[in-house]
Amino acid sequence: MLRTLCGGGGRFFRLGPSLVPLRQPPRRGLPQQPAPAVPPAVGRWLLACSGAVAGAVVLGGVTRLTESGLSMVDWHLVKEMKPPRTQQEWEAEFQKYQQFPEFKILNHDMTLTEFKFIWYMEYSHRMWGRVVGLAYILPAAYFWRKGWLSHPMKGRVLALCGLVCFQGLLGWYMVKSGLEEKPDSHDIPRVSQYRLAAHLGSALVLYAASLWTGLSLLLPRHQVQRGA
Repeated sequence: MLRTLCGGGGRFFRLGPSLVPLRQPPRRGLPQQPAPAVPPAVGRWLLACSGAVAGAVVLGGVTRLTESGLSMVDWHLVKEMKPPRTQQEWEAEFQKYQQFPEFKILNHDMTLTEFKFIWYMEYSHRMWGRVVGLAYILPAAYFWRKGWLSHPMKGRVLALCGLVCFQGLLGWYMVKSGLEEKPDSHDIPRVSQYRLAAHLGSALVLYAASLWTGLSLLLPRHQVQRGA
C-alpha cells in the first residue's frame, strides 16, 4: 500500500514496511516586497499644482495682451513683494519706468493712474508665480520628511521643483530683453520672441508633467493582457 506521510523534516512514501523519502522541489527565493504605495494626497497635491500653473499661464497671457509686462523694471525675490503705498513711492516707481524704452517710445504720455494699472497687472503675475513656487516646494519638503515619496517619486518631485525655479528665472530673463536700450531703433519695445517661447514652453512642460504624475498616482493601473 502506497501512502504519503508528512513529518517535521519532510515528506515520505510508505512503501510496504519501509519509508522512502520524497524529493523536495527546489525552494525559490521569497518574493521581494513591493515598493510602498505613494499616498493619494501626493497625487492631489500635484493636480492642484498643475491647476496653479495653468492659472499662471492665463494670467501671463492677460499681462501680455494689456502690454503690462515691462512695467516693473527690476526684479527682487523678496523686496518687490511689497507694492508702493504712498504717493512718493508711486512717483519713484513711475520715474524708474520712464527711463526705459517702452515709456520713451510708446507710453510717453502715460499718466500715473494708467501706470498703476499696468504695474498691478505685472505685479499680480509675479506674485502668483511666487505662490506657485511655494505650492511646489513647501509640500514637497513635508512629504519628503514624512517618508511619503518613493525613490522614483523623489526624483520626479525634485525635477518639478527645479523646473518651477527655472521658470521664475527665465521669466525675468525674458523681461530683461524688453528693457534693453537699442540705439537708432524706434520700434515698439518688445521682449525677445525666443525667450517668450521658452518661458511659455517651460510652463506647459511643468503643467503637463505635474498633471501626468498626479493622475498616474490617483488612477488605477490596468495591465493589458497580451495575446498568445
